[in-house]
Amino acid sequence: MSILSGIYDSGVITPVVKIRENVSIFTVGQWSHYKVEYIEGLPRSSTMTVEMVTLSGAATIAANGTIAKQVIAFLQLADLELVHLRWEPIDDMEGILWEQSSQGRFAARAVHARVDMLTSTRDPNLATTTFFILGKNRDMNLEVRNPAPVARALARFVFFGYRYVLSELDAITVKRIMDGSVPSTWIPAEGRAA
Repeated sequence: MSILSGIYDSGVITPVVKIRENVSIFTVGQWSHYKVEYIEGLPRSSTMTVEMVTLSGAATIAANGTIAKQVIAFLQLADLELVHLRWEPIDDMEGILWEQSSQGRFAARAVHARVDMLTSTRDPNLATTTFFILGKNRDMNLEVRNPAPVARALARFVFFGYRYVLSELDAITVKRIMDGSVPSTWIPAEGRAA
């Protein structure tokens, strides 16, 4: 059994909390607090793969071209659902993650990092690609760049990880989490400027 030292552990992906533990999730510019009721895996599979050229309605992605950021339908969640995912391209493309739609993930003041086919050679477990999505209408968006000087017909990306079902906490427990007297695992589920 692995020992979790943080939500971005460099080992194989494992749940960041256990059932019946508390999570504090940053989304829509604030922290919200929940209890985990259920966890299940979302294995890497054809149903967890998106083909962005088709999704965009195009026949190809132009040489050195871009597919504008788009919501991935199978990653749209219900209320009180959280997903914890890692991802990579199957084709020679670069992916740029937005969460919420106007806020870049893996971004700092002067850079917005991209995930490409070589990410897994430097990071075999794709730990640096870890991200979270919480609930309904808080969708992530994927933008795609073609780094090649030729048009391409495929831009596939695959996702895998865990799904958590949450319940809301009472106001007293939330207050105790905020003052540090009750433990919680703190998770960012959107990007944040400084």
